[in-house]
Amino acid sequence: MIEPIRRWSTVVLLASAAVTGRAVAQARPPEVRQIVTFLWLAGQGDAADRIYREDLRPIYEGMPELQRFRGYHEVESPEPLDLIVVSSYQGMAGMDGANQALRRPGPSGRTALSYYGALAAMTQHHHDQFAEMVAALSDSATTGERLVVFEYLRLVPGSGPDFERAVAQRIRPVEKAESLAAWSETGRMLVSDGWDYVRIVGIRSLGDWQRYRDRVTGVPGFDALVAARKTILVRVAPEMSVR
Repeated sequence: MIEPIRRWSTVVLLASAAVTGRAVAQARPPEVRQIVTFLWLAGQGDAADRIYREDLRPIYEGMPELQRFRGYHEVESPEPLDLIVVSSYQGMAGMDGANQALRRPGPSGRTALSYYGALAAMTQHHHDQFAEMVAALSDSATTGERLVVFEYLRLVPGSGPDFERAVAQRIRPVEKAESLAAWSETGRMLVSDGWDYVRIVGIRSLGDWQRYRDRVTGVPGFDALVAARKTILVRVAPEMSVR
């Protein structure tokens, strides 16, 4: 969901950089994800899921700007939620292109924005967050895992570089050596409700997550960098997946 839904508007201001002198090859922009969390009105969950599954998915499938789209249903969460949808683009510029695609009629003749208008009427609460994924601290997520963990982290001020080093040198080696997770990803929050990073982890069961947390908590110095965390466990909704 790129455009705001009527009264819920998220404005992202982008600054453009001018390059002087001789031409410089531009690096490929990092992947950016929009993470949208929904809480439906009572009794509206099935109808809302059907809009995503039957109406919005075909539109997203026809968007070349979209790298990937995933839906997740809540398993365990400290806050009420029903659905998380995550769309991935090549930089914020990729979102600009997708913005235009949302205005074009899809296979049904309706635009994605009209479907999001219908979802607005079914929604009790929603919020958007944006993350820039750190490729060096991320795997290619596989699709066989039943559960996915979103762990939002607020760091001790000024500890961002130390945190990224700790993930690279201590956490990810343990993850791989002890098969604690099928895959893991790390993103820097660009727009959020107070979080600095998100780590996304693919696991097989709730028991595996407990084993993961017990082991990672024992990694020296890591938790000392984290001032607060919010952990949300969800299950993949494969019927919503695109690419």
